[in-house]
Amino acid sequence: MSTKANRIKGFTLVELLVVIAIIGILVALLLPAVQAAREAARRAQCMNGLKQLSLAMLNYESAHGGLPPMAKRWDGNRWYDDHGWYMPVMPYIEQEGLEDIVHPEVSFSDPLNEQARKTFIPMFACPSDIGLQMNEWSYPTWARVRGNYVVNAGNTVYGQHNIGNCPNSPYPACRQFRGGPFVPEKVGKLSKITDGTSNTLMMSEVLVLPTTAGWGGPYSDIQTALGGQTFTGYNTPNSSDPDALARQGEWWSNVESGFIEQDLPTPTTPVSVSGNSGLPKSATSDDSLNHKQQYVTARSKHPGGVNVSRCDGSVDFITDDVTPLAWNEMTSSGGKEGTGSTSSSGGGVTPR
Repeated sequence: MSTKANRIKGFTLVELLVVIAIIGILVALLLPAVQAAREAARRAQCMNGLKQLSLAMLNYESAHGGLPPMAKRWDGNRWYDDHGWYMPVMPYIEQEGLEDIVHPEVSFSDPLNEQARKTFIPMFACPSDIGLQMNEWSYPTWARVRGNYVVNAGNTVYGQHNIGNCPNSPYPACRQFRGGPFVPEKVGKLSKITDGTSNTLMMSEVLVLPTTAGWGGPYSDIQTALGGQTFTGYNTPNSSDPDALARQGEWWSNVESGFIEQDLPTPTTPVSVSGNSGLPKSATSDDSLNHKQQYVTARSKHPGGVNVSRCDGSVDFITDDVTPLAWNEMTSSGGKEGTGSTSSSGGGVTPR
C-alpha cells in the first residue's frame, strides 16, 4: 500500500518536462519586459543627469552673462587641446574642488592640469552606455576622460560656417549656418537665440569609445576643445552616415576596434577646404581649417533615439526618425533654415 501511495504522489518525467517548458516560456515572455523596464529606468537616469548639467549651464549663464565658451581659443594651430566648456561648469555641479586645482592660465593639456583631467565625474556617463573611459592615461600631457554629454555647436560643422557654396558644394549636403548656442572664445548669449530657448537644443548624447593606450582621437573627448566636446545637426540622431573626424592617421589604429564594438560608422575625414572664403576670419591655418570641418552626430544606446536638453533647461527624447529639416531647426539658434539647392538624404604645450 505504501509503495502505491508513493507512486501516486510523485511526478512523471513527462510532467516535469512540461513544467520546465512552461517556466521557460514564462521567462522568455517576461525577460523582454524586464529589460525594457530596466532601459526605461536607465533612460530616465540619463535624462536626469542631462537635466542637472543643463541647469548648471543656465546658472553659469546667470553668473557670466552667457553659456560657457565651447573653446577657449580659436585662432591658429594651438586652439585645440585647450579648455572648453567642461571645467567652467564645475562649480555649478558641486565640483568646486576641481575648480581649485585646474590652471586656466595654461593649456588644459599642460601637465599642471593632469589631476583635473583624470578626475571621474559620474554625472557625465549615460547608464545605458559603457561608462566613462580613459584616454591616453599614462601620458601626463594628454590623459583625459571620455564621456557621453556634449554641447550644441549649431546646424552645420564644428567651425560654425556655411557648408559649401550651393550648388557646387564638396559636402554631401549644402546648408547655411544659422547660429549655435555655444560659440568659441566668448560666452554664448541667450538673447541671440532668436528661435527661442525652448526651440533650440543645448546638449545631447554621444557614445563613448572604449579605453585606449594611445590617442583615441576627438570622438567622445568631452573635456577639451578638440571638436568632440560638441555635436552638430549635420546628421540626424543615430544616423548610419559617418561623422567627420580629423587626423585619423594619428589615432585610427588605436581605436578602430572601439568603433566596431560600439557599432559606430567608420568616420570619414573632414573635407579639404582651401582659403578662407566664406569661413570665419579666425580660421587662419590649414590644420585649423581641417579640424573645424569636423561634425559629430548625436548618438545613444537608448532604443529609437537620443536624450537632449533645450536652452530653457527642459529635457526631451528625440526619435531617430526626426526629419533632417526639423533636426536642422532644433540645432540652429537663428531660424530661417534651408537646405540650399543640393538635396541630401594652450600655453606651453606642443599641439597635437
